[in-house]
Amino acid sequence: MVVSDGTFQRISIKHSGFNPDSVIEASFKVLNAVPDIMNKVQLFQDRILTDAEQLALATGAAAYRWEDLTKAQVSPSMLLSPRRYGDGAKDLWTTLNCVQENIIRGGQRDRSRRRPDGSRMPKSRAIKGIDEDMKLDKALWQMAEVLRNGGAQ
Repeated sequence: MVVSDGTFQRISIKHSGFNPDSVIEASFKVLNAVPDIMNKVQLFQDRILTDAEQLALATGAAAYRWEDLTKAQVSPSMLLSPRRYGDGAKDLWTTLNCVQENIIRGGQRDRSRRRPDGSRMPKSRAIKGIDEDMKLDKALWQMAEVLRNGGAQ
């Protein structure tokens, strides 16, 4: 799970000069953070979104991913399409995970969108780089925090 750096302490372990004690210490930091993380998840699950708020989250995510929405392979509303039964709930947690999965996995085709030359848009591409994945996850978490707080930051 990746969350915003402002929400929880960053934990990292250097690979050079590996020290098993640092792994144990980091593991305990993660274990100590789990209750806080679970409380945050519960707050996200308790926050029911309107259709407009869901679309706002998807639009923000699409704008972050593709920068120019006119060049995005899919419309933001397609990012709200659940991939599994049960992912259609309107709570913030489910919506966040649905949008995140659709952007990261890619593979969607918006048949209603066309390029300026009239040709079809390609399928959305999956995110394969860990750096891009983590940046997107952090940005999505921050967008979710804004929605959880009613749009005010």
